Order: sequence, then structure tokens, then C-alpha cells
Amino acid sequence: MRPSLPTTAFLKELHHAAYRDVVTRQFGAWVESDQDAWFEQKGSNGAAFSILEVDGNRVGAIGVQDAADHVFLQELQVLPEFQNQGIGTAVLLAELERATALGLPLRLRVLQQNRARQLYERHGFAVTGKTETHYLMEWKT
Repeated sequence: MRPSLPTTAFLKELHHAAYRDVVTRQFGAWVESDQDAWFEQKGSNGAAFSILEVDGNRVGAIGVQDAADHVFLQELQVLPEFQNQGIGTAVLLAELERATALGLPLRLRVLQQNRARQLYERHGFAVTGKTETHYLMEWKT
């Protein structure tokens, strides 16, 4: 069992654990200072973050921001050792239900090399655009 970390410390550890593989695949190297800067930027954009727990253990986090015309899923991260156990799917489905209740589409962006794209596509998300580094995706009610 991992020791309990303060929320910010856990979220930073989670960011590093969840993104290390995909960042290395997509960009060729993991630069800790760059990732620390991305983490700090992410925390200041207004999304509400919730810690995901299973059996009292912190296993991930979700960051969501509601806009007038859509819900934006900024982050859905699960620690690597807890991935492929249905946790991300359950959280995503709950967010899809919430978007449906609000009558709003759910939008997100995912790194081009992130295998989470397959999860989103399985649940009806479509690619609506592409940046140099990310796919933009949307699920409509």
C-alpha cells in the first residue's frame, strides 16, 4: 500500500506515473522539469479535480471543467498498476451520464500516442480535430 500523500503531492506523482510512458513514446524523452511545469499549468486552469479511490487507496484522479456549451474532461488518470481494471471506464461512464443529464457534449484532448484514445473511441468519442501533439475528441448526447 502506498503511503498517503497530501493531495497536491499525490496529483504530481500521479501525473508523472500516468504520463511517463506516453510522453517518452511521443516525444522521445522524459524531462522532469518540463513535466513539473505542465503539472503546475494544469492546476491553474479552473478544472475541479477529484481523487479516485478503490478500497481506500488513491488510484487516480479526474479533472473536469464545465462550460456553457460543453463539459471538458481535462484529465482522467489512473496509476499504471491500477489500469486495465475498469476504473477509468467506470469514471468515464459516470461523466458521460452527467453530461447527458446536463444536455451537453463532453470534450477532451488526448496525446496522439496515448492508448486512452481507444477507450474514448469505444465509448463513442469522435476525433474532431488535431493539434501538433493531441487529438481533440467529442462525445455528443
